[in-house]
Amino acid sequence: MAGFDEAALRRLEELVAKSKGGNKLPAPEALELKELKLLRQTAEIATRRASIAVAKRKIEDREKYRVGGLAVAAGLSRWNDDELKGGFAMLAELADTARAELGANGKQARAAEAAKTVLVPLRVSFGEAPDESVLTALKKRGFKWNAAAKAWDGTGEPADIQSEAELGGGLVEPLPLALRE
Repeated sequence: MAGFDEAALRRLEELVAKSKGGNKLPAPEALELKELKLLRQTAEIATRRASIAVAKRKIEDREKYRVGGLAVAAGLSRWNDDELKGGFAMLAELADTARAELGANGKQARAAEAAKTVLVPLRVSFGEAPDESVLTALKKRGFKWNAAAKAWDGTGEPADIQSEAELGGGLVEPLPLALRE
């Protein structure tokens, strides 16, 4: 804790033990005890404020990543900084009705993109156990462990699943027709 080191802590413990011993502390030591307690509380408050500041910064960073990710997904990464600032300023000035219309267009675009995605029944197998991150990615995409086949079965876009499986040395194959549900 800032401003409250080991020496101060030992001295505080010493004075507290002495005061609990039944003897009244001399005035200078009683004052020192009060100061040390206050210093410890101040250090604890500073530590808590620092953790709050870190939590706020994490929230702000997540928002920046979210907005930046959307900008990249929309193809804005090719724009220069001035164009981006101007475009974002223009968006910030839009009226609520125009923003609602943009939101509806965005939903339609997302639905159209999802409709283009072809999901295929797939089986993913590994020569040896992959990292937990690869398995977690497959699970998030809805893949389930098939103990009989010693592989992961699910549906997905082959190229997307292949990129995940390659991280763990996996092989992606179409699920045989006889095994599809």
